[in-house]
Amino acid sequence: MVTTNIILDTRYKKKGNLFPLKLRVVLNRKFFDISLGFSIPAKDWDEKGQQIKSSKTVENVTRLNSIISKEKQKVVDVIIRLQDEGKLDTISLDELKSYATQKNTEAMTLAFAEEIIAELQEAKKFGNARVYDTMLRSIRDFVKSRDFPLKQLTYAWLKKYEAWYLSKGNSANGLSVSMRTLRALYNRAIKQKLVAQEYYPFSDYTIKNESTRKRAITAADLEQVKQFEPTTERQERAKDFFMLSFYLMGASFVDIAFLKVKNITGGRIEYKRRKTGRLHSVPISPPLQALLDKYMAGKGKEDFILNVIKSTDPKRQVANVRDELRRFNRSLKEIGVACGIEAPLTSYVARHSYATIAKYKGVPTAVISEALGHKTEDVTQVYLDSFDKEVLDKYHTMIIE
Repeated sequence: MVTTNIILDTRYKKKGNLFPLKLRVVLNRKFFDISLGFSIPAKDWDEKGQQIKSSKTVENVTRLNSIISKEKQKVVDVIIRLQDEGKLDTISLDELKSYATQKNTEAMTLAFAEEIIAELQEAKKFGNARVYDTMLRSIRDFVKSRDFPLKQLTYAWLKKYEAWYLSKGNSANGLSVSMRTLRALYNRAIKQKLVAQEYYPFSDYTIKNESTRKRAITAADLEQVKQFEPTTERQERAKDFFMLSFYLMGASFVDIAFLKVKNITGGRIEYKRRKTGRLHSVPISPPLQALLDKYMAGKGKEDFILNVIKSTDPKRQVANVRDELRRFNRSLKEIGVACGIEAPLTSYVARHSYATIAKYKGVPTAVISEALGHKTEDVTQVYLDSFDKEVLDKYHTMIIE
C-alpha cells in the first residue's frame, strides 16, 4: 500500500518563521519525504486540502499550488507505472525513493546517444561508437539539433524519419542500419530504467532491408583471382589479404588485420572475432601457411602478422585498419576488372564466397554458420539466398525443358 501527501514539515523552522513543503510517500507504514523547494508560514497552509491558502505573504498562490500538484502527480505516475509492471508489491522503500526522486525518468535522445558513444569509446569499441555516431548525426540533422525525450520517439516519428531519410537519396539499407542502432539505443534506455517499456515504438515498426547485390563469386572466379599476376605492390597485398580471408573460413578483414604471431598454435590459428567475441580455430592449410610465412619473417609472438596496424593506441589502430581497408577495396576492384569478374570484388566477397562454395559442395548450413561465426543460421541464410535462387532456377529450367 502506497500513499502520497503534501505536508508542511513543522519540524524544520526556517528564517522568517517559514516551514518547508514536502511530498511524503508512505510504503507499508514507512515513509520518506521529497522536498518541493518551497517554504511558507504555517498559517498559510491548508492541511486538509493540501494546498496553500490565499495569503499576502505568498506571491501567486494559484501558480504555486499548480506546481506542487504537478510534482505530486509525477510521483503518482511513477507509482502507477511500477504497479503496472508488477514491481510495487516487492519493492523496498529505498528502491521506491530512487524511482520517485529520479530527476528525469526518461532519457533525452541526443544526449543519451552521446553518453553511449562516450562509453563505447572508453571501452575501446571504436567501431560500434562510429556506428552510433553516424546514426546520431543523421537524427540530429532530422530534428535540427533540438533534443527530445525518448518517449516522444513514437511509431509516427519513426515513419517521418524514414520518409525524410529516403528523400535525401539514402539507401534502404542505410536506413536499416540507422534504425537498428536507434532501436539498440532505446533498449539500453529501457534497461537503465530511463524510459518505460510501454513507450517502446519498435513493436509495430518493421525495419526493412533491400535485397543487396550478389557478393559471392564462383569457384571459377576464385581460381581467376588465385592465378592473377599483380602489377603493383598494392595489388599483391590485396590479393594476399583476399586469399587469407578465404583460407581462414571467410574471416573479416578487421580480424585478419589484428592477428598476431601468438595466435598460431599447434598447426592452427586461434582468435576471437572482434565483432562477436566468439572463438575461432582454423587449421593451417599449405596455401595458408605459404601466405603466413611471407608476412611473418623476423617477427615475435606479440607482433601483428600483417603490416596493417602501425600504432599501439587502440583508437589509431582502428583508423589504421579503416585506411587499409579502403586501399584494399580499391585494389580488389582493379583485380576484379582485370580478371573479368562480373560481380564487384570487395573484402566481403571472400567471406560470402567461402559460404556459397561450401554450400555448393554440400556442406550443411549449420556447419557454414559455425565456420563464419554467426549467432544463428538465419544470418548465414542471408549469405546463401542467391545460391538458393540459382538452384531453383536450375531445376526450373530442367522441368520446363
